[in-house]
Amino acid sequence: MAAQPSLQGSLRTLLHGLLARTGAVRAVLLWYEDGHAGQAVDARTASDDGRQPASTLTIQQPDARLKDAAEEAIDQGMAIGSDEGAQPGDWLNRAQQTLAANEGRAVLTLPLPGANDPMGAVLLFWPDHASRRQAPDTSTLIHWMASVAPLLAAQGRAERPWHWHAREAWRHRRQRWRQDTPRLQRRLWYAAGTGLVALALLPMPERVGGTARIEGAQQRVLAAPTDGFIKATHVHPGDRVKAGQVLADLAEQDLKLERDRWASQVAQQDNSYAAAMTRADRAEAALALSRLEEAQAQLALIDEQLKRSQLKAPFDGIVIQGDLSQSIGAPVKQGDTLMTVASMKRFRVVIDIDEADVARVRGGQSGRIALSALPWDALDLKVARITPLGVARDGRNVFEVQADFTQAPPVDIRPGLTGQAKIVVGRRPLLWSWARPLVNRLRFLWWAW
Repeated sequence: MAAQPSLQGSLRTLLHGLLARTGAVRAVLLWYEDGHAGQAVDARTASDDGRQPASTLTIQQPDARLKDAAEEAIDQGMAIGSDEGAQPGDWLNRAQQTLAANEGRAVLTLPLPGANDPMGAVLLFWPDHASRRQAPDTSTLIHWMASVAPLLAAQGRAERPWHWHAREAWRHRRQRWRQDTPRLQRRLWYAAGTGLVALALLPMPERVGGTARIEGAQQRVLAAPTDGFIKATHVHPGDRVKAGQVLADLAEQDLKLERDRWASQVAQQDNSYAAAMTRADRAEAALALSRLEEAQAQLALIDEQLKRSQLKAPFDGIVIQGDLSQSIGAPVKQGDTLMTVASMKRFRVVIDIDEADVARVRGGQSGRIALSALPWDALDLKVARITPLGVARDGRNVFEVQADFTQAPPVDIRPGLTGQAKIVVGRRPLLWSWARPLVNRLRFLWWAW
């Protein structure tokens, strides 16, 4: 048998050898697969007298009587023959007697031992009980089965597919782990495994976000109307103001001197015009009239600049930029930004989304913001628009996403507050959401390479 390259060849050699040494006319080997009879290898002699060598061998599915006889011997863990019962139908060999009556021959069933469970059973058939008594005794046959079983088991394992070996290795490793690991530690490992499976399979809301800041939906920048100097300031950033309230004054001495100069020019040109009209000098009158109109226009411009020397709040709101208290007397140029006032009626949230995540953000998506000043009260948001241009900020390229509050914000909200905002962009397992940045980075590096 050891010279046979396959399990089927070894089984054929075993059955032929049993027929030749025991004088049996038929030998059937039921090979068990995973605890159940898988196939039957049936060898028969050319004649029923048993004096000629085996000439036929077939492999087929075993019938119910063969299964019952094999399981009877395997369950009792011993060799059983059809002639061992004291009374017909005795419980010890009832299946053997039924099979013998159906076949019309004496039957002996030998379990084929295995490491943990029997690998199967061998059923030998003789023409009658007299022929059965001339064969080797049962103990000798059991010894033969025990000697060939390890070789058959090794060949059977060698012919198993790779996934069977992997499953068996996993089963043995699991058994050893259960024996060597304390119960509490096993439960902790089971809980961790269950949690990992849940993270890998259960879809959860996937969020992207970044730093967010609160801005007024309406903001107005107050700039210097002319070149001049800061005279006084009446508010500081964070102060609430009313529409028309004076926020700061610019020095108007130079403007007043300039106004006096143009006022005198107006009076002078008016006298010149009156004198020309008295002399009926039309040319001189026209020239004086044009100069008078120029002086009046310059005087009106100076008056307007004097009015604008006071910076006034354009609407009810809050000062968010422009602390001029440390710049009294400092010169300013026309167009310089002095203060910024934001409305307190409506707000918007500006979120800095990394360029790697902005492609999944869409208008209308929902989210939440937690402000540094109010971390216990997260507020609901809805995406309004996405700025199409990236901005370099803190060494990253980000896109500004504008969102609106879905409900009236608390009274403590004011422009300039910052925090963290998250936008729901879909539903995925958390494990994939956590691994996605690394996977995308590897894909990009692979493509670039």
